[in-house]
Amino acid sequence: MKLTTLMLFLAFMQVSASTLAQKVTLSERNASLTTVFEQIRNQTGYDFAYTTATIQAAKSVTIYVKNVELTDVLKMVFDEQPLDYKIEDKSVEISLKESSIINNFRDNAARVFAVSGEVHGKVIDSLGQPLAGANVSLNLKGFSYVVMTDNKGEFHFGSLPQESYTLTVTYIGYKKLERIVQINNRNIWLNLVLHNIPSALNQIQIIGYGTESKRFSVGNVYTVNADQIGVQPVTNPLLALEGQVPGLNIIAENGVPGSTTLVQIHGQSGLATTANLNMKPYDQPYFLVDGVPFASQNINISQLGNLAMGQSFSGGIDQATGIGAFNGINPNDIESITVLSSADATAIYGTKGASGVILITTKKGKVGKTTVELNATTQYNEVARPIQFLNTPQYLQLRKDAYGFDGITPNNNPNDYSGAYAPDLFDYDQNKYTNWQKVIQGNSTNNTDIHATVSGGSPNSTFLVSGGYTRSDFNYPGDFSDQRYSLHSALTTTSANKKLSVTFIQDFSYDRNYSAGFGGSSYVTLPPNAPDQRDANGNLIWFYKGIEIYNNLYAGLLQPNNLQTFNYNTSINFNYEIIKGLTIGSTVGYNRNGGTEHGISPANALPPETYEIATSSAEFANTNNQALSVEPQINYNKTFGKGTLTALLGGSYQYNTTYQEQTYGYGYSNPAFLGSIDGAATSNNFDVQGITKYVAFFGRLKYVYDEKYILEFSGRRDGSSNFGPGKQFGSFGSVGAGWIFSEEKAFKDALPFMSFGKLSGSYGTTGSDATQAYQYQALYGPYPYGNTTPFQGIRQNIPKNLYNPDFQWATKKSINASIDLGFLNNRILLNATYYRDRQGDELVQYPLAAQAGFATVFENQNSEVQNKGWEFTLATNNIKSKNFNWTSNFNLTFNRNKLLSFPNLASSSYASQYVVGQPTSVVFGYRYKDVNPTTGQFEYYAANGSVTSNPNYGTAAQGGDEVIIGNRENNYEGGFGNNFSYKRFSLYIFCQFSSSMQPNAISSLYSQPPGSESNQPAYILGKYWTGPGDTHATLQRLVSGYNSPYVNSAYTFEQSTGAYTNDTYLRVKTAAFSYALPDAWMEKVNVKSASITASAQNLFTFTNYKFGDPEQPGSFTGFPLQRIIAFGLNLKF
Repeated sequence: MKLTTLMLFLAFMQVSASTLAQKVTLSERNASLTTVFEQIRNQTGYDFAYTTATIQAAKSVTIYVKNVELTDVLKMVFDEQPLDYKIEDKSVEISLKESSIINNFRDNAARVFAVSGEVHGKVIDSLGQPLAGANVSLNLKGFSYVVMTDNKGEFHFGSLPQESYTLTVTYIGYKKLERIVQINNRNIWLNLVLHNIPSALNQIQIIGYGTESKRFSVGNVYTVNADQIGVQPVTNPLLALEGQVPGLNIIAENGVPGSTTLVQIHGQSGLATTANLNMKPYDQPYFLVDGVPFASQNINISQLGNLAMGQSFSGGIDQATGIGAFNGINPNDIESITVLSSADATAIYGTKGASGVILITTKKGKVGKTTVELNATTQYNEVARPIQFLNTPQYLQLRKDAYGFDGITPNNNPNDYSGAYAPDLFDYDQNKYTNWQKVIQGNSTNNTDIHATVSGGSPNSTFLVSGGYTRSDFNYPGDFSDQRYSLHSALTTTSANKKLSVTFIQDFSYDRNYSAGFGGSSYVTLPPNAPDQRDANGNLIWFYKGIEIYNNLYAGLLQPNNLQTFNYNTSINFNYEIIKGLTIGSTVGYNRNGGTEHGISPANALPPETYEIATSSAEFANTNNQALSVEPQINYNKTFGKGTLTALLGGSYQYNTTYQEQTYGYGYSNPAFLGSIDGAATSNNFDVQGITKYVAFFGRLKYVYDEKYILEFSGRRDGSSNFGPGKQFGSFGSVGAGWIFSEEKAFKDALPFMSFGKLSGSYGTTGSDATQAYQYQALYGPYPYGNTTPFQGIRQNIPKNLYNPDFQWATKKSINASIDLGFLNNRILLNATYYRDRQGDELVQYPLAAQAGFATVFENQNSEVQNKGWEFTLATNNIKSKNFNWTSNFNLTFNRNKLLSFPNLASSSYASQYVVGQPTSVVFGYRYKDVNPTTGQFEYYAANGSVTSNPNYGTAAQGGDEVIIGNRENNYEGGFGNNFSYKRFSLYIFCQFSSSMQPNAISSLYSQPPGSESNQPAYILGKYWTGPGDTHATLQRLVSGYNSPYVNSAYTFEQSTGAYTNDTYLRVKTAAFSYALPDAWMEKVNVKSASITASAQNLFTFTNYKFGDPEQPGSFTGFPLQRIIAFGLNLKF
């Protein structure tokens, strides 16, 4: 017994030689004991075990030591403290001083003899990412064991007595986790999931080939999460980004279901590939879904005529309108959308990152019991901002006034080609009134969205399977709709030793967009007394009182377009930990999207004079885009004292193919055969295909020291088959640094109200190979004009472009500088970022002289475009209480675009499109003066300052009167939201705003001038000139038609300052309300939880824009945005 007692005593008093060798340096004045513990732990690796109650009476510590042994430092720290300490292994156990030495001996001996179990575990976030540095404690009767998780998020407690413990896990920015752990005679493994406290600062962000905390980010990375997406009743996930992210501009092309949505980050950097005054380029970011390149990117995937085509408000942007590929992704399956805008964040994507990067991450399963979730929503849609048009008496008076002003006597003679023929004044019913806007756009629709999810799993394996159905009806005559079926699955499994993990994700969607083949909102300008265009049986009416109706509104209903598209995305990611901190892995992905399209034109849908000589025809199209990617990676993560090093090395191989085919069939003898090309008497076929290959090596190195100093490097060596020999490879990279100055003691003492402060900046280069495949080669193609009949079985081919192997990468150089501030324990978070992007060596189709034999040659234009600006974000936690919470967010962006250089611009064909020192969105036109009170015509200033109603075409340098009248880039844009919750109720309101110079809808009046045989918005009443001496008119005299002597000055107005206005608006973009039903009710029906929701999109708009929708400026005949009212039910089982 004496020997045993002696051994126990020696065991408790022994301090190992390794402990004696530890050296510590401290410089603290009146510091808390826990602060000193943290400093010692960082320098020695020793953990401190204690309870809050134990150190409650601890005194502050003042100590200055340099390279002193740990044992001596501990004696100094605990001198005059009401505490004792004891060193065991790599842990220092803290306890209250007791008067009885026997009690200490008794407790310690009991712990030794009761050893029976160990606890192992891993701490991860809600995305499954490990949390390194989390505090894990086991608490028992006033005693605590405390450790920290390693780089993999894992922890270990050894030699634990048999007891019931309270396990507590804490981590900055995450909710504390507590649970009871019973230690028996066995080892225990725990998988613990922490949920982050809603705060932009503590957000774990998806970045290129990894994740990072926003706290330690040095680049511009913005995340829109599933909650922000889910509250918006949208079918295209890109629409959920509008106004949510600083620097991100979203353009909804039109209100047709499934239509394309354009996306741009930090303005326009590319120049027009051709000198086309009417079409401007539009840079779009690089899109990846679960790390897989989206094959078609964000382009139109329809080829044939449909309602989405030709209904655009984008104002001359060089992007084909139609059905967008992202309509194939169900927003309910998305976990987050991350926007990368700075060079530090995008340089690792090299050639693809010049216009920014958008990462879409889909949902995965979580550890827990199997859960079934069902969401069902019904929607009511209507035009967001309808326009009031003239009624019949107003319209008829307008027409009579117009003829009077022109001095023309109208008649009902169809053979009078002088402009006097006016059937609307003589033959049409003078008392009939049809609101054609209501006929075309006034139908409200009831849409449906159903989504079901099954998910769950064990610590070693999680799963999620979901399916959805969405139907969006057209606000247009006819039974047209867009229907989407989606299936999503995700499986993650981990080996028993936790070294190998595999994630397998699949997405598939099928979409059928069935619409009229042509037509659209241009019919809103039909005369209000125009005759009906179909009878009660639905038959088309082509004649009224002998007058032929050439362009029948309903003819498009008999010429439908049936587009069936698909999207398949799959990825498999595996990671294997070779040794602690060193992991190898790879992501293999495949994306394929495209579809088939079919349009018909039966002979009975054509005007009678055409029907007599024409036969039925049909058109068929196929689209197939594929992207295969293989990206092996090596990741290394290691903590060295106070520093943490993260390294990534990887490679990438991508194989992309595109294929488009169109087949036209003519001469069908029977409309019943229009579904097959075999029924056509003759046919033509056109196709285009391309293959692009990419190979790359990339890397990233990041070092964080003392959780205050951040340094990051990234680089990429890219190769593209789009360039010729010797020009195929380019190198890109970035360097970034950050300083969390709020962790400095001086700042803590001087600014106690500031809880966080960080300065960061980066510089980097990215590239662009924005060309089609094979452009450097000499290509041949079918002769596109005249007789295309093969000669002796061989079709005619002609040269398409010149051989030019010398063009190479366009390069963008970017700098960013940011400051992040947090106040009141980070309840207020503010970020301000300055950025400047400069892109040079632009890739363009440069015009050639006629004698060259080719119109253009593809080459690098030695020019440079700059975008610079400021971004601001603000996130606040205004009220946080037991029953009521209120949070807010705000973002604002100012971007300024400028063409810095363009050698020999004045002598190039781009001279009338760009001006050095001006934005690339510059608009040339005429300086509008006013309405001449004597003649009633619009007047403009000529280049020499004189006044004229008929200015000369062309710029002043070309001898014309056109000058710079403005630009169309946004002056500023942003959004702000408020989220309220009270007990079981929640309310979210988000507003989007923008200001820019845009064409006003008045300009559209003069494509069909007021007074001609087209109805007009009621806005014009009281504004047009009424006679000599009228000095109050803002619109010129009416014109009766295209033969009017005053029509030219009306057409000129479209290209003048009078046609542009300050387009500033504030729109309540989203309003969402939800109520969680009481748990007691749900228990009675075996439902885990349930909530009812009501939401709205495009609810209200406040604007100075005169009429029409300010988001779709410049026209009142396009298909407008819709106001959406939705009601939903969510059930979990």
